[in-house]
Amino acid sequence: LREGETIAEIVLDQCVPELKDVDVDFVEAILQRNKSRVLFLLDGYDELQPEARLAGQAIPKLLSGKMYPNSTIVITSRPSAGVQQHTRPDCHVHIMGFSHEDVVEYIWKYFSVVGRQEITETFVVLLDCNELLSSLIRTPLFLLLVCVLWEEDQEMVSTGTMTGLYSNLLTCLVRKYCKREGVDMPTDGLPAEVADALLQFGKLALDALLRNETLLDLAQVEREDVNWQLLMKLGVVSLEVSASKLHPRKQLNFSHKTMQEFLAGRNVAHAVVNQDIVELLQLTSIIKALELRNLLQFTSGCDSRAAQEVMRILSCLRLKEFPNLRAEQFEDSYVPIARKDLIPLEMYVHFVALYVKILSERQEPEVLKYFIQALPIVILNVSVNSREAAALMYYLQHLKSTNLPDRLILIIRDKDSKDTVQYLQQCFTSPLAGLKVDLELSGKFDSPDQTARLVSVLENVPSLRALSLSQTYLTPSSLRPLVWGFSHVSLLEELDLSGNQALGDAGMEVLQAGLSSVPHLAVLRLGHVGMTAVG
Repeated sequence: LREGETIAEIVLDQCVPELKDVDVDFVEAILQRNKSRVLFLLDGYDELQPEARLAGQAIPKLLSGKMYPNSTIVITSRPSAGVQQHTRPDCHVHIMGFSHEDVVEYIWKYFSVVGRQEITETFVVLLDCNELLSSLIRTPLFLLLVCVLWEEDQEMVSTGTMTGLYSNLLTCLVRKYCKREGVDMPTDGLPAEVADALLQFGKLALDALLRNETLLDLAQVEREDVNWQLLMKLGVVSLEVSASKLHPRKQLNFSHKTMQEFLAGRNVAHAVVNQDIVELLQLTSIIKALELRNLLQFTSGCDSRAAQEVMRILSCLRLKEFPNLRAEQFEDSYVPIARKDLIPLEMYVHFVALYVKILSERQEPEVLKYFIQALPIVILNVSVNSREAAALMYYLQHLKSTNLPDRLILIIRDKDSKDTVQYLQQCFTSPLAGLKVDLELSGKFDSPDQTARLVSVLENVPSLRALSLSQTYLTPSSLRPLVWGFSHVSLLEELDLSGNQALGDAGMEVLQAGLSSVPHLAVLRLGHVGMTAVG
């Protein structure tokens, strides 16, 4: 779409065959006569040019109801495209990608076709315990690429970092290209021609990303003298032709937006030696940093110096926008809902998550130093098999009593309480006196053995402030070891046992026997625990 085009001009250009007697006025007349019966399908709204998104342009006016207010509009878009700026859709449909069953079926078919069935089972098992891979392979194209990578070299799949996985995918694509084209593949790094083309293309990928674009005009790419044919042979991009008949344009499309962000991140990491990242990325606010979170993550994963510089900049932004954080601000609700119009506290939670993702890419002392210095309150919602959980463990294992945060608020999502407790045991290996922790757990704690193991963890968290075991299937017998362990957490102020219907009156009797061990307890939540007036 072009700036200044009307809806009728757009429809004529993209939707109407070239007919002798059809012009803009004819199309406009049809639209006006049928305004309540028109269905507009805006496919790929996130690829709309920035100038066509401005207030007063045709598409924003259509979305806001200023034009054809009784028409029906269907929009396809990536979530970050900002549709809500102009309209509040009546219905949202989220594309989930492949289900787990779809993934497993595809994997078996793929390795049957290539004759490598013997490596299928181990791949499926890996996916069950690797959250990074599990999230990526819901996209069919990435499932194909990861299958190719597993077939090539199984070690390359288990990198543990987002950047490592994408780097290995790229290396695998380059190897196949070299084998196909008869080009020598160096034992270390990439062929010079390929490396140069990827770096040049990374600059174009970055420029487009900063304009919120995912398509590259082929004419512009050719003006920059980038070897785009080589990149197509690698499978990094594909060639597309725009739908416009009046303004036909050839465009390069990335295999996935994260591939664009990865290539852009490689370029930024290379440029950090000579350029100011703040100026390069217009990184002047936390909102901007969150918009570029994947880019910053890839940049940090590509180079240690780049990671330190990114962390330094984020630290400055935190001091500027959150100079006076207090732990009490997070106590009422520490599982915020992610949405576009973040209130400040929710924005801080997402900001911490970005910090943790960068640390997950670079578990290094210099990067950790910035993490510790920058975050007075660490708040995180993780599952134990995630990269974020691994980064948090690294942080806790290297935390000293001289640099504790004001508060650690930790929510662990895992159905298997055995995995949860085992993870906590690895995080809290020795007592950290003075570390105030709010801990919320999920899963099943219906066994006395499990709660006894949890108590062994809490012995190393003597300053535990809040504990939530809501809806964890507690019973009177499984509650007993926990109550016996109250003496290890005598500073406990909040306890949430709600939603454990099996506790009943017997559970209340067990609980009251241990309350004297937690004299600071001020909040006790016991909703829906199956007790009567006796309890």
